[in-house]
Amino acid sequence: MQNAQCLGILLPEDGPPDYEWYGLSERPGTGEALPAIKVGKIVSDGHHEHTALMALGATDRLAAVGEKLVRDMGVQAVVWACTSGSFIGGLEWSLAQSRELSQWLGVPATSTALAFRDALAALGQRRVDLLSPYPPEVTEQLIQFLRDSDVTAENVRVLDCPYAADSHRLDIVATVRDFAMAHESNNPILVPDTAINTLELVDAMNREAGRSVLTANQVSLWAGLRLLQRRGGPARYLQELSEVA
Repeated sequence: MQNAQCLGILLPEDGPPDYEWYGLSERPGTGEALPAIKVGKIVSDGHHEHTALMALGATDRLAAVGEKLVRDMGVQAVVWACTSGSFIGGLEWSLAQSRELSQWLGVPATSTALAFRDALAALGQRRVDLLSPYPPEVTEQLIQFLRDSDVTAENVRVLDCPYAADSHRLDIVATVRDFAMAHESNNPILVPDTAINTLELVDAMNREAGRSVLTANQVSLWAGLRLLQRRGGPARYLQELSEVA
């Protein structure tokens, strides 16, 4: 049966109504390649600040919404699609968050931060350039998370967006182009923050950057498909990740 598999996405609900996860599996041309996708909204003010992000990523807060997705929507795997809310406490905290969420829900679970880590490992990439929408303090937490994951951020730009809604308003293709022009490198460019709609822009970003760009929603989707043991996916979304097992 088409779309018999179902992926659950836990997403911060912090304002913008046009996050690309909403209705993703119903978009023309994607139904054959994607499972059904159900979004569970985690109440959030979208603040990119340590204390707020630690509270946002609390396992019981995520599980309360995730339980409804598993029970009522039949989701078979869950992704906590929030980069900052999954790296802010460090790598061990992130691993525990995902492990506890999976135990609580009874289905496989991961997060965007761990998806970045796993995608870079699968691609054999240990050096990256980081285009961070976060304030400096939160960016430092992400750099440390990457370092603890054996990944070095060589060139970094801090965009200093205080809230997720600020990230959402970025002209991300132009921002990626300017960043790539300022730093000659063969490193992939990381674009964290699931508040930034990027799935339909992967081709454009790669072209403008002249190299690989990995985004929060891109790796989150890839990781969710992996949890469902589903290979491939829409090439325009996943690019080189689409063929990584």
